[in-house]
Amino acid sequence: REREREREELTMMKRAVVASSNLRHGGGVFSLQIGNPKSTICTIPYLIFLTNHPILDHNFRFSFHHTSTDRKVEVVNSFSSSRTMSSKFVREQCKCGFTNLDDALLLFNQMVQMRPLPSIVYFTQLLSAIVRMKHYTTAISLLKKIELLGIVEPDVYSLNILINCYCHLNRVDIGFSVLGRILKLGYELNCITLTTLIRGLCDDEDRMGQAVELFNDMVVKGFQPDVVTCATIMNGLCKTGNTSAAIGLLKKMEERNWGADNVVYNTIIDSLCKDRLVAEAFNLFSVMMSKGILPSVVTYNSLIHGLCSLNKWKEATRLLNEMVNRKIGPTVRTFNILVDALCKEGKIAEAVDIVEVMIQRGEELNVVTYNTLMDGYCLQGKFHEAKKIFNLMVGRGCPPDVHSYNILINGYCKKRRMAEALRLFHEMSRVRLAPDIVTYTTLIGGLCHSGKPLAAREILNEMRACGQDPDLMTYSTLLDGLCKSQHLVEAMALFQEMEEIGLHLNIVFYSILIDGMCRAGNLEAARELFCSLSTKGLQPNTHTYTIMINGLCKEGLLSEANMLLKKMEESGCSPDGCTYNVIAQGFLRNNEISRAVQLLHEMVEKGFSADASTVTMLMDLSDNSGLNQSVLEMFHKST
Repeated sequence: REREREREELTMMKRAVVASSNLRHGGGVFSLQIGNPKSTICTIPYLIFLTNHPILDHNFRFSFHHTSTDRKVEVVNSFSSSRTMSSKFVREQCKCGFTNLDDALLLFNQMVQMRPLPSIVYFTQLLSAIVRMKHYTTAISLLKKIELLGIVEPDVYSLNILINCYCHLNRVDIGFSVLGRILKLGYELNCITLTTLIRGLCDDEDRMGQAVELFNDMVVKGFQPDVVTCATIMNGLCKTGNTSAAIGLLKKMEERNWGADNVVYNTIIDSLCKDRLVAEAFNLFSVMMSKGILPSVVTYNSLIHGLCSLNKWKEATRLLNEMVNRKIGPTVRTFNILVDALCKEGKIAEAVDIVEVMIQRGEELNVVTYNTLMDGYCLQGKFHEAKKIFNLMVGRGCPPDVHSYNILINGYCKKRRMAEALRLFHEMSRVRLAPDIVTYTTLIGGLCHSGKPLAAREILNEMRACGQDPDLMTYSTLLDGLCKSQHLVEAMALFQEMEEIGLHLNIVFYSILIDGMCRAGNLEAARELFCSLSTKGLQPNTHTYTIMINGLCKEGLLSEANMLLKKMEESGCSPDGCTYNVIAQGFLRNNEISRAVQLLHEMVEKGFSADASTVTMLMDLSDNSGLNQSVLEMFHKST
């Protein structure tokens, strides 16, 4: 009957507009555009006109507009107080979804003008559709508008949507205040409410303990968690490295017959594989199979990834064959896991073989596949091959992403081929890809290593102008480049700028600056900054001490360098091989051989080796001053 009624209503509407040649109608789908002429809100039945009125109201008008590309119908409607909208339409439209937010907002505005008003159920359906589009703040605003207008009383389902939105916005604290409101209104709590809050807590690693506490309280108070609740808490536990706790929860699920499914098992298997506990993952896989729970492609992907991480290629291949024999088709992700593992191991030829298998099977290579191959070639220094893969990707209609460009830019920067790197950087804007922080930091590093720190500074300025905030890595890379190129004035200006914007500058930044001062021959400034570290709440590390010792040695201040070495040890900071080589070379340069040899003996006893520069200096001294040959042989053996 309902279908017959819909057909009758559709026929009536067609008849009302049949006189216009601008409408497409007849045997197929009758399409009506509302508000935004570029988007079709819904196909049949879009019963905007009155379900309860057999004829079109005089306030429901049509106006027709021609465009160069298509003939469109714009519905211009003014709602009277007697106007109603088909509940069926609202339900169907929300189920279909919206092409953009404007269409959803248009429907909301029409609904609030309806008389009688739709029930909260229909508003909830609309809000759910908006949440699926990830417009969380909009859903919150609309719910508030519903309440402020006194349109309808929110129910537990609409309030659950509100909690869900706040959790997605990382405001689980407000989500709990909505929970209090649910209780105040006298609504009964359900698993959906509590599961949503648990998920919100799990999304914040620091609140994982609260998530577990809420889950336990839920069980104590008589709520039986469903499989979604358990999977949520398990996922949170696994992401925070608490796989053992997740396994404990799985055992509890089995004891209490809470119905663990393959999603639950997959979560733990994946976590075990990421922790390289592949044997344990296979044990759980066997338990899963013995309980009659069938594995999915997700299960096999995790296990294959685990085997690849341990370089167990034969076992991974066997598992892939087993997967196919079970009629579980490998996905692009399955093949990408294999390609990635092979590329990281330098087995690029084998990775290409896997890609050829993908093509033979009719699998559509995605951007991840191409990026992985490009990365593999770059790791081997084969940039020409990497660029060929890039061009192949573009030629096959697969648009490169920011990561694609970053891979090539990084490869060129490592080889100091800055012209090619910058060309790719400028190409990104032409294809409307915004460089990310990795792009900018890579370029800044490449320019600094190529002896162009001032050009790198310009990239930093451009980065900020484009609204991209540099991070500590970006700043430290540029600061190091300026210091090593002895652009100390620019380095000091950058350092001051970082202090002014409130960056938390750690010992790494001060070490870079002290090194720059030493390189520029400004030892007094370096010493002053080094001595002020404690007043800034910082303690010099091994690298900082080594830099300062090296600076003193180069100025011939060996006694002070030796005292600083003792102070270093007394403060609990152990010298490393670099520290010993630096100070030994200082003594050797000043022909204080006995003290140098004493330090080198101490170095060898602690398990460190003389570096190439130290050995060369020893050999030169051996030729010129008859250094004991046995001493020289000892240091040769240590290298």
